[in-house]
Amino acid sequence: MKIAIEGCCHGEIETIYNSLKNIEKMTKSKIDLLICCGDYEALRNYHDLKSLAVKPKYKTMGSFYKYYSGEVKAPILTLVVGGNHESSNYFTEINNGGWLCENIYFMGRSNVVEFGGIRIGGLSGIFKEYDYQKGYFETKPFSDEHLRSVYHIRELDVFKFMQIGEPKLDIVFSHDWPMGIIDYGDRNALMRYKQDLIDDSDKGELGNPATMAALKHLKPRFWFSAHLHAKFAALVEHDNDNENKDNNPTKTSTSSTTTTESSNDTPTTTETNESSDKKANPKKDNTKEFTRFLALDKVLPNRDFLQVLQFEQKVPIGQPLKLCYDPQWLLIQSKTKHISETYNSPTAKPLDPDLFVNLYTNEEVKKVEDRAKEIYKLKNKDNLKENFTIQDALEIKKENFVKNTYCYNPNSTNQLSNLPPAFDNPQNIVYENLIKIITQDTEITNETLKELDVLTYSGNLEELQKEQLNQRSKHPQQPQSEQSEKSEKSEQKQYKDDSEIILLSDDD
Repeated sequence: MKIAIEGCCHGEIETIYNSLKNIEKMTKSKIDLLICCGDYEALRNYHDLKSLAVKPKYKTMGSFYKYYSGEVKAPILTLVVGGNHESSNYFTEINNGGWLCENIYFMGRSNVVEFGGIRIGGLSGIFKEYDYQKGYFETKPFSDEHLRSVYHIRELDVFKFMQIGEPKLDIVFSHDWPMGIIDYGDRNALMRYKQDLIDDSDKGELGNPATMAALKHLKPRFWFSAHLHAKFAALVEHDNDNENKDNNPTKTSTSSTTTTESSNDTPTTTETNESSDKKANPKKDNTKEFTRFLALDKVLPNRDFLQVLQFEQKVPIGQPLKLCYDPQWLLIQSKTKHISETYNSPTAKPLDPDLFVNLYTNEEVKKVEDRAKEIYKLKNKDNLKENFTIQDALEIKKENFVKNTYCYNPNSTNQLSNLPPAFDNPQNIVYENLIKIITQDTEITNETLKELDVLTYSGNLEELQKEQLNQRSKHPQQPQSEQSEKSEKSEQKQYKDDSEIILLSDDD
């Protein structure tokens, strides 16, 4: 199984897929999954474009709208985490994860899924200490301040993520780098072309201390990041016996194949095979564990923004590779729901780490799997496969994607492109229903299936948005008052640099 990793996307979705097609053609092989490490810029229309926190000169529609409309389809299943240049409007519709369009899946604020038996974790956003212990206090329509704070990673995102148990995660991907990661790689090589990163690291201002704590506790085999527009590799060695013995890892979370794309679209490929590496160093696994870290660049000619790795799939050869819910993560979401529901404080309030101890048992994991199988059997009773698998039962169905807003059309000036979604994203509702149903003992009936069907919560998009347009014409929005503008500008001071991170000049 081949998995491609991509750094910062910045809306260059078509370029990435074209590069991967070229790689497949030249290597005569198939890439099964693409992982994008943030700044994806999934913009459906002008309403989403307004919520993109970048300088005005960088506000362009990109090409995602073509995939949202169905004009084109992503040729490779794609997983995405959020960065600091995203459509805050769209991503916050599906904070727990969901399909952005057919074949492109957003991981949400934090998430764990499975693909081909490989466990993959994702963490969205960037670290800002002043927001880390606040709740999800932002509300729509977002102010300029909230457009930035909403993508700052929170303590709850990390605390939940660190409760994942065995088997270890194979892959974790995030936008910003774990703090201190450059100490595990070639600092001198990085210094030659990114001296400012070394300076920031020496001052303790580079990276995310919470994700480094997660890396050391969870010990995933691979960790991928982007954000800093630099390719950088590191190898973190873990002590099996001594590291992270604390039963409550959240207490230490925080205290305050290479493929390069050239300008002539001719890639060179060197595959990295993780299974053969293990066989070549059999003694290594007996004493030490390692996390292989790789950060990648943004999409530009002659920049290292793509890498292809070959993994040993953990489902039988010939069995379809499916994107699936992770039972442990569903339980974590269920057991912390009462915390999430009231997690909205605009002031910093540290969470009690003891609330995140021993959230689930092996018996509960088995129950989730059994309940998923019951749902699958009822849903497919008329054409049930004789030997269906747990992957069949836990599959994240692509049919869950539903368009809930008008899509931008470059050949039209339709005012619908400026409107917010006509109805709430049904994926979020169905996900919450799934967590409730799959962790309880209630009888599974046809009514249960309705609760798990996105169409139950979908409206007639065309009719609803025309009604929105009529209402707006009758009640035009009032211009923002001068006093309100002054107040908002004052609130923005601590966030103003977020939209300028990395995007420092036209040629970078």
